[in-house]
Amino acid sequence: MAGSVRQRGPNRWQVRVSAGRDPATNRYRYVTRSIEGGKRDALRAATELETEVRHGMRPAERGTVADLLEKWMLHLETQGRAQSTMIRYRSAIDVRIVPALGWIEVTKLTAADLDAFYGTLIRQGFHPLSVRKCHAVLSAALHQAEKWGWIDLNPIVRASPPPARQREIIPPTIDEVRQLIVECERLNPDLARLFTVAATTGCRRGELCGLQWGDIDFERATMVVARSISDTPGRVEVKDTKTHAARRIALDPLTVEVLRLQRTVCDERATAAGVAIGTTGFIWSQEVDASKPYRPIRVSGTFRTVRDKLELKNVTFHGLRHFSATALAGRGVGIRTIAGRLGHANPNLTLRTYAHFLEVADREAADAMGELAAGFSTGSGPARTELGPPKQGRSVG
Repeated sequence: MAGSVRQRGPNRWQVRVSAGRDPATNRYRYVTRSIEGGKRDALRAATELETEVRHGMRPAERGTVADLLEKWMLHLETQGRAQSTMIRYRSAIDVRIVPALGWIEVTKLTAADLDAFYGTLIRQGFHPLSVRKCHAVLSAALHQAEKWGWIDLNPIVRASPPPARQREIIPPTIDEVRQLIVECERLNPDLARLFTVAATTGCRRGELCGLQWGDIDFERATMVVARSISDTPGRVEVKDTKTHAARRIALDPLTVEVLRLQRTVCDERATAAGVAIGTTGFIWSQEVDASKPYRPIRVSGTFRTVRDKLELKNVTFHGLRHFSATALAGRGVGIRTIAGRLGHANPNLTLRTYAHFLEVADREAADAMGELAAGFSTGSGPARTELGPPKQGRSVG
């Protein structure tokens, strides 16, 4: 049962130990392990692995890419992943990945197979960011396969997904936002107020649906964004924000007034029904006691109805978030402040997303400084830095 040690790269080794013949195939089976360090570390790991195999350790189960993805999804369920995330993964796996790669044995999957898959998606017209989502799923699953001992050399590290080119952001204009809110007021006044708060705060759709009355401090004009609503088939799920952290943002007078009006309307409905709304009541709810949040999918449905009626085909609900961010950038608000209001975990994400609008704000700042400095002396003579009259110099000659 002697183990073998093979160097796979700088300070990277593969340790392999025979686990006897497979009764079904009569072929030898091996247990492998990747080791980082020097050769002495690899030899020590080989001895330890021999002991483990001698005491009953068996090679990890292997299979096709489809088998791996199925087991990986089951593993994710035990890790507490959000249902909405699982649905997105399942869609990418069932619709894109398995039809193309599912039949390949994991141990025989190559970087060339992955690159061919990415290339096919690009030729079919998929955006590079959509292709990279498939790459992210495969990357996570294959790294888990490495941990499970299914593979020793991970092909994903040699694959070349398309570069992540940021989609051009075209936020709605202030006139388009006004049109949307005014038209929605006729159809659903509650959601017209939600659209207004979306545009002024930049909150995500699920975060707005998750707002409760206890999150609003009318006296200090602040709002805490502490949860989000995820819309899954057959039910809604209350979960953390995208960054798993609450944030407090200041509210402008208009937003405070809109929220006060929403509270008045909700209280009138509750009183008429003989119920009361507590601090845990949802600000936007279809229940008179505000016990359940408004479903995000219904918010999007109403938004599309209003947008299509106005023929604003290129405006999305997420565009209201972009409107808020770019409006702040255009006013010269600092990137960290914008990131904080949007709930970005890293200001670099904000910077990358809204770089163009920050450049415009920087140009406007330069123009403003030019106006401020218009009264400065720009004469060709030497600058005078002393205060008061010039000193008398000694005459010469």
